[in-house]
Amino acid sequence: MTVRRDHRRPEGPWIIDFSYKDARTGEKKRYFRNATLQTADGARKEERRLLVTIAEKGYLPDQVGEAEPTLPKPEMTLGEAVDLYKATLAPKLKPSTHIGYMKNVDAYLLPRFGSWPLSKIDKAVVTAFDLELARENLSASTRNNIVIPLRTIIGNAVELGHHDKKPDFPRLNRVKSRVYEPPSPAMVDAVVATADPHVRPAIALAAYAGLRAGEVRGLRWCDVNLGTDLLLVRQAITCGQVVAPKSGHERGIPIAPALKEILVEASKKPHKPTAPVVPSSKGTPWTEGGLRHAFKRALVKAHVPATRLHALRHFFITECFKGGASAPTVQQLAGHLHLSVTQRYAHTNDNLKKDAVQVFTRRSA
Repeated sequence: MTVRRDHRRPEGPWIIDFSYKDARTGEKKRYFRNATLQTADGARKEERRLLVTIAEKGYLPDQVGEAEPTLPKPEMTLGEAVDLYKATLAPKLKPSTHIGYMKNVDAYLLPRFGSWPLSKIDKAVVTAFDLELARENLSASTRNNIVIPLRTIIGNAVELGHHDKKPDFPRLNRVKSRVYEPPSPAMVDAVVATADPHVRPAIALAAYAGLRAGEVRGLRWCDVNLGTDLLLVRQAITCGQVVAPKSGHERGIPIAPALKEILVEASKKPHKPTAPVVPSSKGTPWTEGGLRHAFKRALVKAHVPATRLHALRHFFITECFKGGASAPTVQQLAGHLHLSVTQRYAHTNDNLKKDAVQVFTRRSA
């Protein structure tokens, strides 16, 4: 262990203990000291700063008995902070999150602020930058998605000791909540019925089990029990990598009758337990673009208006509410961390609202 308590004293100090190779002498050395801040989190952060120093310099100056030159250190630029983020924080993020960050970093942040020292990127600068983006008719949500990576990258530099403090960034733009209009049951049934056989299970899993696209791609036959009518969402595939579901934990979903019929038919083809339930026509897991285009073709074939595959998840949540399921139950089925998300996604049509208030009919005297 590199960060631990003294094994001789369970309540003793937090110790940082690791070995490294001095790039100048080639010698193997050991860093063994009490952490400056005596908390588990503080010790781990200090360890990360030390490892970053070794990665940059090849040695720890105070470990070789010589003083570090007291030359003024040039301030880190945003471009350098981006490189630091890629080396230290990016590997810990979901691939989709990192890719989304880098699209906005490359398109907006580096061209504008790449050579700027971090201290120059303050509240006034970010506020003016947001106004410029607004003049380009970018939505509040899109502008937030551009600024959020900036916060993350500078925050990472601060945490690793490369910058003094996080800037006092302005608040993110308020995004209006949306009422989701999912496709009707007739539309969904039409798409499922007319879809190509190798695409039909993917559409059914999204519509009748509420799986996200990445979860559809990641579902394996060992996660499906047709005997007990239960499927387990254990993983997702995003950007070609296997990751945990978005909620971060597994969930079980009962297999609806309409879905079971399709899964039983799909299971008749020879497959290994670890094979994808919904393979592409080549027998391999779908890519993001491949599944998206296959779904679009299914919509055209069924003469259904264009929509996203994620709209089928909205359909699933809405139909669960219409069927009388409670919000906590739907939250578990959908795999939402917060109940507020479930309630935002759930759509209640005008007829249901009218039915709900009929309990207040005037009572006869």
